[in-house]
Amino acid sequence: DLDGLGYVSGTMKAIWDNMRGLDLLASLPEVAPHGFGAIGHSLGGHNAIYTAVFEPRIKAIVSSCGFDSFQDYMDGDITGWTQQRYMPRMKDYALADIPFDFHDLIAALAPRPCLVSAPLHDTNFKHQSVDAIAAAAAPVYALHDASANLGVHHPDCGHTFPVDMRAMAYELFDLELQRQ
Repeated sequence: DLDGLGYVSGTMKAIWDNMRGLDLLASLPEVAPHGFGAIGHSLGGHNAIYTAVFEPRIKAIVSSCGFDSFQDYMDGDITGWTQQRYMPRMKDYALADIPFDFHDLIAALAPRPCLVSAPLHDTNFKHQSVDAIAAAAAPVYALHDASANLGVHHPDCGHTFPVDMRAMAYELFDLELQRQ
């Protein structure tokens, strides 16, 4: 009941819940509190990004089938994004006037490592759009001397998170989170 809880956006509620989850984890003696990773597929893929934009304790981000540009999403039909469980206030904007897009969000993650799996045959998100987003965010990573920290891969599959991409994600977390 997002309204009853005082939330207009399910996305913002998810960000809040994810951050409170990290607070809980950080309070546990068996958890190293200085660095977390965020990984997600589809809805979880974009929620990992959204949460990491607001949460500096997230030191590495992995998104599988999680985004493309709002301009490209379903050929410009952003109805899916405007549901209450996502961001209903996007309805208030013409498509060309939405005040942010994923290139802004990915750039905001810099210099943290961000691994993106954008399958060639995903029917929700266009891999070519993901490439354009990464290209737009790349200069911000370069400013941080962290160009190698932004990686996009295109497995030959549909809207799924294949085993080899999951293995890459876990390797990234092993490497980055051990540094914390």
